[in-house]
Amino acid sequence: LHPRPKPQPPPHPEAAEATIDVMSLAEYEAPYREIWNFFQSQNPGIKVNVFSINEDTAAAHEAKVAGGYLPAIELTQEMQIFFDKSNYEMAVDLSEIPFDWWDRWQFDVKNSWSDLHGLSGPRSLDFFQGFAMTWQYNKELMDQAGLDPQVDVQSWDDLKKWMDEGTAWAAATDGVDWFYNQAWHNWIFGNNYTDCLPLAFEDGQRARQVDCWLGKAKFNAEDSPYRHYYDFFVEANEKGWMPPDMTTRQWEGDMEASYIAGKSVMMLHGPWVWDKALAAGSDFAVNDMQSGIPATPPAENQGTWMQSALPPNIDNQWFIRAGNEETPYWDQTVFAWNWFFSPEAVPIRAQAEGRVPLYDLDEPLDLQGPQFQQVLKEIGTPGGKWEAAQFEQAQTGNVLAGPFRKKGSKGVWDWESNGNNEVMANVLSGKITVQEALDIAQANWDESFEGLPTG
Repeated sequence: LHPRPKPQPPPHPEAAEATIDVMSLAEYEAPYREIWNFFQSQNPGIKVNVFSINEDTAAAHEAKVAGGYLPAIELTQEMQIFFDKSNYEMAVDLSEIPFDWWDRWQFDVKNSWSDLHGLSGPRSLDFFQGFAMTWQYNKELMDQAGLDPQVDVQSWDDLKKWMDEGTAWAAATDGVDWFYNQAWHNWIFGNNYTDCLPLAFEDGQRARQVDCWLGKAKFNAEDSPYRHYYDFFVEANEKGWMPPDMTTRQWEGDMEASYIAGKSVMMLHGPWVWDKALAAGSDFAVNDMQSGIPATPPAENQGTWMQSALPPNIDNQWFIRAGNEETPYWDQTVFAWNWFFSPEAVPIRAQAEGRVPLYDLDEPLDLQGPQFQQVLKEIGTPGGKWEAAQFEQAQTGNVLAGPFRKKGSKGVWDWESNGNNEVMANVLSGKITVQEALDIAQANWDESFEGLPTG
């Protein structure tokens, strides 16, 4: 954190007034609207229409784009776009437009994607630490249950005992539907939980996961790191920790809504619902009674408590769709894009989302996001609640194997088409075994990747 000479952004467009459409993450549309209002107050010649989509409206948005609609700035998240050789030309090559802030990133954002894929780019930008899935709970209900996981949960066995005790309490308590509420989300199960849950185990660490993706180990081996992913949900299902119809439950409508309403005690989730509960005015959230713990306390023989975070995004998030270069408002789009990633805008955006920016700022940032305040800032910090814990945020096997994936293939977990839902449902119902689920993953890998380096 240090003052430095500020590069000059692209000259302010002198053309006539322009209107550009800019997408926002739905959960944070209100603060992003304020962020762009601030931009407009400084640049009255550029009007910004802020909009958002969610999982239910993403297909309609893409159909609108196919019909000719061309927003200036978009976000991949709800469209579940990840840029690779099959689709990178849909986005502008960001290395070819004027941009002043490359040296602010704390990783090589300008070249990482291109070096990995051997293609010109990058095609998207993001400056945040990757999403971390942590246990998030309503502390009012947790206190009523007589449970204190920040003290009592120090190992994987402790976590299972906590689940048993909390589940029994919820079953005996009127007005509480679930202790641990879980619902289905193809991306969360296909890109988050798969790499997160194995980290509780010595043989589940990310390096071993990467070996599976790069062909150095098998997804269906007896010691597969991914066996732990399925084993957790099998046990959660058999012991009644989670709802029995988990794979048919709606992520927002059944799980998040129940937590926000104070009818479920906890979830394994990212930063979003901490903020949603506050925005909804939930009493427990407003009263600062949300808390949590890192996701995967160590099992036997795993010495360190690891907290998974997705790696910094190099293949997704904010992008400019190809075709914008030909619009009459292109200069305004480039100007707005530069401001959006400037040292002026980044700290405001970081506060809006409550996430750590991997970006050198001019002034220290006192980040106030509730997940960060309650859990993430306490990990690996001297004097923190989990000072001996560590983040695992290296690149995942999914990202590293990305350049070798065949166009149109399923990928290992077949999550894009929601094929992972059927596999999980069949595992939980006993229709197939965990071994058979891992056999499917290995077969999918065999069919989906080619040209990986050997040796």
